[in-house]
Amino acid sequence: MRLLHGRYHERFEGMKPGEARLVLKKDGSLYLNVVFRQAVVLPEMDTDAKVIAVDVNENAIVYGNDDFVKRFETNEGIIRTRYFLKRRRIRSKIRGRGLRARLLEKYRGRERRRVREIYHRAAKEIINKAREVGATVIVMEDLRRLNEEDKGSRGLNGRIHCWSYKRFQQILEYQAKLHGLNVKYVDPAYTSSLCPVCGGELDLSSNGHRLMKCQRCGLEEDRDVIAVKNPVKRHYEEYINTENP
Repeated sequence: MRLLHGRYHERFEGMKPGEARLVLKKDGSLYLNVVFRQAVVLPEMDTDAKVIAVDVNENAIVYGNDDFVKRFETNEGIIRTRYFLKRRRIRSKIRGRGLRARLLEKYRGRERRRVREIYHRAAKEIINKAREVGATVIVMEDLRRLNEEDKGSRGLNGRIHCWSYKRFQQILEYQAKLHGLNVKYVDPAYTSSLCPVCGGELDLSSNGHRLMKCQRCGLEEDRDVIAVKNPVKRHYEEYINTENP
């Protein structure tokens, strides 16, 4: 048996090895899977901690705070639609059951790997930006109940169940903690429909399809800016309420 080692494995230097097991692949190759552990000290959270909020959408990941907003295009919805159509053609045109099953699994694997690679690139970009600006907290919306809700449209429900936003949140949380950053989840209710300044209701502005306007104070902001400002505000409000019940 050959034990392969490369530059990728250097990242585990200094970590403590834990559980290990041998894995036999379909092609007959044998792999050694080892779990490594590393103790990470997370900084204490307080009202002065700098925060970066992350909003996960079907085709983009938006992140930032009151000072900046950046948009990482994932095109996940487009990618998943293309693979869905490809698999549908396979089901309708390939008659052999065995060949059809192999082709379907092949393209499912490609889809998973492609989306996962995009998630890792997005997480790396967010972590690097957090370290650049001195942020110590990553804030995300708690979307665990999203799949349990009926959105009223069969097509939309199908896309939501395929959309692996929770997988991205897991990847980002792991990477954030590995780099000594806190991760906080906030209530997602109304974060895209309320003004981050006064709490008034937002409507589409007549000045552009991406601009939202507050009917109370007149604030006009891009919807991506709203998507990160509200979670940042909610994080501070929840922290203060927790510290001063």
